[in-house]
Amino acid sequence: MIQTSPASQVDFTDATRGRVCAAFDAVMTAFPAEIERSHFEQLSSHFSPGKMLRTRLAHALWQPEVVDLEVVLDAAAGTELVHTATLFHDDVIDEAAIRRRIPTLWKEVGATGAILVGDLFFSHALHVVSRSASIELIRSFVEKVREVCMTEVAHELLYRELEVDAETCCRIARGKTGPLFAFVAEACGGEDAEARSALSEAGYCVGTAYQLADDLLDEIGDESSVGKTLGTDRKRRKFTLAQDAAHGENFLREQISEQCELAMEHVAPWPALSSRLRRYLNDEFLPL
Repeated sequence: MIQTSPASQVDFTDATRGRVCAAFDAVMTAFPAEIERSHFEQLSSHFSPGKMLRTRLAHALWQPEVVDLEVVLDAAAGTELVHTATLFHDDVIDEAAIRRRIPTLWKEVGATGAILVGDLFFSHALHVVSRSASIELIRSFVEKVREVCMTEVAHELLYRELEVDAETCCRIARGKTGPLFAFVAEACGGEDAEARSALSEAGYCVGTAYQLADDLLDEIGDESSVGKTLGTDRKRRKFTLAQDAAHGENFLREQISEQCELAMEHVAPWPALSSRLRRYLNDEFLPL
């Protein structure tokens, strides 16, 4: 049965955040009652999603008459759990001290603890998505999570300390961040295979644009205003397009705009989706 609420972005993001927090609560109840859990519970501020860009994309593209709200909310919650897990792992790898203006999780519980909590979030993400999605959508989620992990491995083990070309940089950006945006967009396509495919590709483009923008922020941003440790890619000699002196900042901004326009081209046959996606992109990328 198709559900038609919550309609507002705030209600939608709150509902998604509630599902993420419920996953954390499920972890708490799974632990034996006799053990001391207060310290772990005090870390809950690390487990709540941040900007929720993927969830906001899901809200922008959700069509109440096409797909059940439960499917889209679970898809959004699953992506937020995976995204949070990758942040826990990335902060350990990068030795980042600050995230969202507070000490990173590994600074609180140690590298091993942060990695294990990240693994726990990965497993809960699969549980959340699988409870309402079709088997086809579940398979897509698994494949896209795998793609994120494969790209991170390639960037760390194959490309680190190498100055790669712009095309490779964009391919890495797409593989690192595009898949989760692609998944929530795809989930909004319902049973229309053509729409799902187009939305997925649009999501990849949005995710690529966001990763390129984040790479630029890592190079030129101010830690005090951004609220997280910056400069980690250059420090660890992981080359990004933002470090490419041959092209410069304007070229990178052009690539970001190009990815946004490509996203629009993918959904052009669906005027309602096109309008919603344009509004989302204007809200998220216009400041660039």
